[in-house]
Amino acid sequence: MPTRAPIHRDRVLGTVGSTVVAGGGLLAGVTPLGEVAIDLPLLHELRALPALSVSVLYAGLAMLLLAWWRVGVSVRADAGPSGRELATTAAWWAAPFAVITPIFSGDVHSYLAQGAMTMAGLDAYRVGPSALGGPLTVNVPEIWQHTPAPYGPVFLRLAATVTALTGGGVWAGIIGMRVLALLGVGLLAWSVPRLAGLCGVPPTAAMWLGVLNPLVLLHLVADAHNEAVMLGLMCVGLLLALRRRPVLGIILITLAALVKAPAVVALAFVVPVWARHLAGRRGRLLRAARRTVLVAAVTGLAVTAATRSGIGWVRALDTPTHAHTWMSITTDLGWAAGSLLHRLNGLAVEHTIRAFWLAGLVLAAGVNLVLWRRVARIGPVAALGLGLAALVLTGPVVHPWYLLWALVPLAAAARGAGTRRAVAVGTVVLVLVVLPGGVQPGLSAALGAVLGVSAVLVATMVARRRSRQRRWTRPTDEPFRPGGPGAVHVRPTV
Repeated sequence: MPTRAPIHRDRVLGTVGSTVVAGGGLLAGVTPLGEVAIDLPLLHELRALPALSVSVLYAGLAMLLLAWWRVGVSVRADAGPSGRELATTAAWWAAPFAVITPIFSGDVHSYLAQGAMTMAGLDAYRVGPSALGGPLTVNVPEIWQHTPAPYGPVFLRLAATVTALTGGGVWAGIIGMRVLALLGVGLLAWSVPRLAGLCGVPPTAAMWLGVLNPLVLLHLVADAHNEAVMLGLMCVGLLLALRRRPVLGIILITLAALVKAPAVVALAFVVPVWARHLAGRRGRLLRAARRTVLVAAVTGLAVTAATRSGIGWVRALDTPTHAHTWMSITTDLGWAAGSLLHRLNGLAVEHTIRAFWLAGLVLAAGVNLVLWRRVARIGPVAALGLGLAALVLTGPVVHPWYLLWALVPLAAAARGAGTRRAVAVGTVVLVLVVLPGGVQPGLSAALGAVLGVSAVLVATMVARRRSRQRRWTRPTDEPFRPGGPGAVHVRPTV
């Protein structure tokens, strides 16, 4: 098969890159404490050199991105790799992240603590992990020690199951949460190509952009973020709705929202899908909306009753805003305007920031309403992706894995070359601008990132130049011999 050699080379390159990232994560990733601490003198010495540790990690990131981009080029070819080959490649690239400590974010420790709290009968929607104490809370960042959980009862129950099965161990708990994340990514690998087929997008192109994506590997697999479960359930629900099984689809989307709230936006875009299949011409949209709300409400109430969790998670949805992220446009604008207003009339900066947050959410709601009204032209899955992109970009908190809320649906449904190119380029930028969790931004970290990426780029250019030289060099420099290679036989004439 003509494409097997290229995909194999890129698969190996990406696996080497993931392995180097995993090794760099031990040096520059989230600093592990307690049970998961790795107390090696050499490791501590290397961690004290941020330029070196970051350069190692960024060299791996550059190799992974290069391999991913090359696979994307081959996917666009007429005889590109199959979906199975891409799934195998994703498994290879994800394997080095299976048993390491988190690299970019330590949220998995909060998940474990909240799961243990649920098992112990503590209300994770009223108190923070500090109320639990013990080894599972040692690695929870101080900012989250006293904050309630903003996640739905489905996720808390899943986290509680993981802590129960792993006996409350930190190391085993991380592996358990990563297995849960891999199950979510598996749902994406199954549903995204099928969604793409229904939306008129090549399934392999959707698989490359939405599942093989380095953001998925780094943040959903390596850091075990619960977006993996949310997105997996949401995409399967969308697929079922498009396949004329709207009730089951809405149930799964509601379960996704009970993992993490943003998935609830997908319910709005299922309404026109269901309306299309209803009998009659009048009032179909209203009937579909009523049925969607009814199925979602019954599902939510049933889950709430089964888990005995109550609706405290709704009150805790603002918990993420305790951390101000530089990637949030509304936070940055609110801070700039608030600082100016504070100097002029003494108005508190925090009040201005919250006003910008509210304005951003109103803007996102307006954008989603416009998209919903044009869903027949845009398509429900693509409209959902654009709507979630608006929600993230105008939201009060933005992390790189939040962009996956929009990226995955757009990978499956966006047919425009410009949109897909923007998503691909945005992936590269997001991978490179986010530092690992064990280093502080500064000159040393920036220098290490530049050195790591530059080393891979230079090595790639040298290898490409040598390949071109070999291609244009004659296979032999031996002198011409009659009857030898290259001889032209001329029949003698009389």
